[in-house]
Amino acid sequence: MCVKKEDLKNLILDTIKSFGKKRVRRRQLYNLIGRKGLDYEDFKSILTEMEESGEIARMKGRRFALPEESGLFTGIFTLSKNGGGYIRRKEGDSVYVPPRNAVGAVTGDLVQAKISRRRRAGFSPTAKIVDILERSAEPVVGIYKKTGKTAYVVPRDAAYSINFIVKNPDDIEAEDGHLVVVKVESQEKGFTLPLCTVTEVLGDPDAPGVDVLAIVKHHNLPVVFPDEVLEEAGNIPDDITQAVIDAREDIRSLVTFTIDPADAKDFDDAVSIRKNSDGTYHLGVHIADVSYYVKDSSPTDLEAEKRGMSCYLVDRVIPMLPERLSNDLCSLKPGEDKLTKSVFAVIDNRGNVRESRIANTIIRSRMRLSYEQVQSYLDGEKGEGGESIPSEVGESLRILSELTDVLSERRKERGALDFENPEARVILDDNGKPVDIVKREQLKAHRMIEEAMILANVVTAHALADIEVPFLYRVHEEPDPLRIEAFAETARALGFTFKASLASDRGYIQSFLESIKGTDTERTLNLLLLRSMKRACYSPDNRGHYGLALPVYTHFTSPIRRYPDLIVHRQIDSRITEVGDSGKLHDDGYYEALGDAVTEREQATDEAERESIKMKAAEFMRGHIGEEFDGIITGIMSMGFFVGLERYYVEGLVHVSTLHDDYYTPDTNGVAMIGQSTGHRYMMGDRVRVIVVRADKEQGEIDFMVVQELKKRNSGRKKSGRTKRRKRK
Repeated sequence: MCVKKEDLKNLILDTIKSFGKKRVRRRQLYNLIGRKGLDYEDFKSILTEMEESGEIARMKGRRFALPEESGLFTGIFTLSKNGGGYIRRKEGDSVYVPPRNAVGAVTGDLVQAKISRRRRAGFSPTAKIVDILERSAEPVVGIYKKTGKTAYVVPRDAAYSINFIVKNPDDIEAEDGHLVVVKVESQEKGFTLPLCTVTEVLGDPDAPGVDVLAIVKHHNLPVVFPDEVLEEAGNIPDDITQAVIDAREDIRSLVTFTIDPADAKDFDDAVSIRKNSDGTYHLGVHIADVSYYVKDSSPTDLEAEKRGMSCYLVDRVIPMLPERLSNDLCSLKPGEDKLTKSVFAVIDNRGNVRESRIANTIIRSRMRLSYEQVQSYLDGEKGEGGESIPSEVGESLRILSELTDVLSERRKERGALDFENPEARVILDDNGKPVDIVKREQLKAHRMIEEAMILANVVTAHALADIEVPFLYRVHEEPDPLRIEAFAETARALGFTFKASLASDRGYIQSFLESIKGTDTERTLNLLLLRSMKRACYSPDNRGHYGLALPVYTHFTSPIRRYPDLIVHRQIDSRITEVGDSGKLHDDGYYEALGDAVTEREQATDEAERESIKMKAAEFMRGHIGEEFDGIITGIMSMGFFVGLERYYVEGLVHVSTLHDDYYTPDTNGVAMIGQSTGHRYMMGDRVRVIVVRADKEQGEIDFMVVQELKKRNSGRKKSGRTKRRKRK
């Protein structure tokens, strides 16, 4: 074929387009193009390729049309837990596919579909998949089963309503019941189920670490670093030369220290503080200078960009950078010289930043502290190592605690939101088995570091925005009014007053959050209000940070574990400290695509972290089947209601089918299950005693049955929920 393929494709598209809504036959299309030297078989091959990619659509009678003219469209399919899913179209919107119309498509498939119900008032369109154009490269994790000479895989993800036939059972060493990773392939003639190829055998699901590894593989998280990345990191010298030191601000004599979780392996932020004679505070936030070691477009940088950020699972970390960097060269270990980027700020007793600057520095941390150790010291208690803190560090902690109170009050004044959304902490034994699940405590020590990091991020964001340097903002947009109105109705049904018309005033929302503290519905209302907010994302376009009530915000303080922070560090070198450059010149499209990619990666890692906790919670409760616990109803669904236990920080479902005294359905507000004959109500916030009847580790599901209703919810003295609008200072 003497014609370039791309030119021929464009000509085919233009010719089909000229027919408008009419269909054109294959032979007619070939004759119209009339290219000399173009073989008919080659032409048919090009048409097939364009059809499989979704560029054109084949109709009856070997006729062709553009997809939009044929009523068809193409997009990437994402499977949902009910067996249906969503197709993301080129236009950017998504169309729902009911389970009956998914025809065996899996997440990541390129599909061709048609609208099965047109949009009309009150309804969104749905679609039906008519063809799977290209199978996803996304891995699927499942249980390997073998019956005679036939092997198949049962996916762990409940969204898959089908099993997959294994093409290569003789090429693998997997035992019945082992976890395996497969690549799904097209369904072939003679098979009622899609085929798959086993690409990796994970092993016995009860073996240490295999269960969490299955989650890692399911989300396609990269575990092993490429050899060239490890080699590059291994070749970085340990010593810091005098020339490097001379080019930086030497603050090794400054009292700096780190505060991290007790089990942390990397320490990428340190702080220093003193109180000036005029009553102002001089705060220093010192962040590991990852950009010094990781150069733009190097193998390590490209791998870090692909990973986007580190993922923290219950028993392991999937790091963004190799251990040589994250746990050694860039970890601010006590007593070692480390390269940092420092934000210095002078803050008055109202929390206003009077002066600020950013510098490349070298520090030597005095001490590595844990949150518990700092809290013990502040409380004046023995234990947790608080008594071992030297006086110079202790004095800094007292000043930092004082500044934290100032910054926290400043945060309230500007109307920043402060959700009580505690997380579960899974405690594992040496074999990775869960031995307890507790609520992760939020200490004053946590707030001390949080406020310092927020301030450093704000200073950095303003410094870069003022000189119009492209970078990734941390954006949190205002909530959707419809979702806020829905939350207001839920709060009203629970006896609280929340006025959606005042939600634009963040001070009002914060006042409401304070009003529900100590009530039995606090946990539920906090979560529901949080879910009514939009998710934060990374973007080169500044749209402010609604939750923090800040007009400009970015992420600067964690370049070891977040790629956007590394980008910010490079721009600081390029335009502020002027000791280097940001590497390649990137256009706006690069930052927009990077923001989307990192945001998507963040959501995947968040989901993996949640799944690992839910799985371990189910494994833990599997050892408590038949035992009774007290709990609080935290959520209502058509299938039943959720109960959060008081003894352990876990949640499980009471299925409606186990409520034998009546036929129960949710009320219109979704806050109660109501018996249709008796009128008996189970409401969010009610206290109940339940028995554990089922714990499915693979699905991360826990089921309870009600043993006894203890008492109706207690909303305390604030039951009316009346909140006063905060005066803006």
